[in-house]
Amino acid sequence: MSTSIRKPTVVVAIDFGTTYSGYAFSLSSEFLSNKNDHLNKIVIDNWNSGDLLSEKTPTTLLLDKSKNLVSFGYEAENDYGRMTEEERNEHYYFRRFKMMLYDKDGKLKLTRDTVLKDIKDKEMPAIDVFARSIEYLKDKFVKTFKDRNLQVTFLPLEKYVTWVLTVPAIWDEPAKQFMQEAAERAGISKESLLICLEPEAAAIYCKWIQIERDDDALNVMKPGRRFLVLDAGGGTIDMAMQEVREDGKLQEINRAEGGDWGGIFVDDEFKQMLEGIVSKPIIEAFRMKFTGDYIELFRYFEKKKREKQTGKVVRILIPPTLLDIADDITKRTEDQGLKDEVELKKDKLQIKLDKFKEFFNKVVDKIVVKVEEMLVSETAKGTNVIIMVGGFSESNFLQERIKNSFPKHTVVIPQGCGLAVLKGAVLYGHDPDIIAARVVKYTYGVGTNTRFIKDKHPESKKKLINGIEYCTDKFDIHVNKGTLVHSNEETLESYSPLYEDQTSVKFGVFVSDTEYPQYTDDEGCREIGSLTVPMPNTAGGTRRKVKAKFKFGATKITVEGIDESSGKSVDVKFDFLED
Repeated sequence: MSTSIRKPTVVVAIDFGTTYSGYAFSLSSEFLSNKNDHLNKIVIDNWNSGDLLSEKTPTTLLLDKSKNLVSFGYEAENDYGRMTEEERNEHYYFRRFKMMLYDKDGKLKLTRDTVLKDIKDKEMPAIDVFARSIEYLKDKFVKTFKDRNLQVTFLPLEKYVTWVLTVPAIWDEPAKQFMQEAAERAGISKESLLICLEPEAAAIYCKWIQIERDDDALNVMKPGRRFLVLDAGGGTIDMAMQEVREDGKLQEINRAEGGDWGGIFVDDEFKQMLEGIVSKPIIEAFRMKFTGDYIELFRYFEKKKREKQTGKVVRILIPPTLLDIADDITKRTEDQGLKDEVELKKDKLQIKLDKFKEFFNKVVDKIVVKVEEMLVSETAKGTNVIIMVGGFSESNFLQERIKNSFPKHTVVIPQGCGLAVLKGAVLYGHDPDIIAARVVKYTYGVGTNTRFIKDKHPESKKKLINGIEYCTDKFDIHVNKGTLVHSNEETLESYSPLYEDQTSVKFGVFVSDTEYPQYTDDEGCREIGSLTVPMPNTAGGTRRKVKAKFKFGATKITVEGIDESSGKSVDVKFDFLED
């Protein structure tokens, strides 16, 4: 998409998080008139949580029995909490569902028919759940923008608005396509949509913030500065290493890393402790029968998780409905060997601070190990700044561990670090070329046939075509995994048809997890698409040439096939969601 051709008047970023979501926007005219001060021009909507205003709202969706929107965010939590059990059974309630798109071990087969289960295990197509949520945030922006009466033309949206949707860098291609198609179903046109990787958005934000002190004056990052962005969210942890170039743009210096070590897994540790005390069936019965109280319990825990703990114990309010259905909690706590760490006093579970910290240890240990791995890599030389962003980075326990684990590095936690991705995504929408170069995640190439060479190629690959021996399934590499490629950089390779009268050439486009794959059926290789290039003029026989061109654009790669004699081209259509 070319923002220079469309000339949008406003950029809207949607940060669709595991735990919390929100949107922000700013005007193109204000960005162009004063880029340096533009962070202060970004507008973030406020959400009413009941007792305070928040700049994000829970990623929670409530639908009626016909799957129509009832409410989203805090409103959805409150509406569902006020319902009778009979009413809840007639509604769909989805929360924290983004993580289902993370393919941790490569075994997830994500399609358009993939289903999601709500809190009471009722099923619905996952893409519709995501689309309804994105549509709500889109419509909320439209209403807010109209109410502000800014005297700026923004309708029709597909002409005047650039939308930016954030995704974790560790997501695979099917998940990114899934989010793009969900956005299209929500009424956001493909031409007006940009996909932005979350740690890149955070890095852009970090480039704008003032973190360096020079001659007692705060300055933005200087050329040559290298830094690691630790984007700790509710579901995933993304880590990206960037360098500020001489032209002020950013380039990746190491492939983004991370895992499913976000804040929600701290909740899981707390839940497992509860299950150990009152039993797993009781907690499950509590979730199904007293769903509103179940939600409120973990909402309360989320609040405690984010607070700075200064006392010796952390008190968690336990709903009376759980106390009613659970057996003697004091005795069961003793039976679990927790007598000296956990105590029930009236309706509060008092947890010793050291025990409370244990809920964090499992994920924080993994984060520290991965940060260390990245910092000791050869490409990380000169990286002495760690910038912590994302909602989970607000945790004092995580902050302390990172500072204590890397004492020789400057650890920066910007004010409002939970909004870094959202604000950075707005800046990215105004200037997508700010990320000048990225490290390629896979090896890319096409499947070809090449002349068979005895003792070099396996006999199993030999095939006789027109009396000539060929080696089939050869992986012809266009770019290797780990290569730094610049935005809009291209690779071009020529190939010839195998038959004199061939009127088209079909390419299979492949990726590999390894740096130097030999054949397209090697372990770690998979076909991600194909294209057929018409070659109607057969005059040149097998001397004709067809070219395959890989173009490395913003956050995705495009492939084009070109008939050299006619100059006509065909774009490959990647579909990662085919069943």
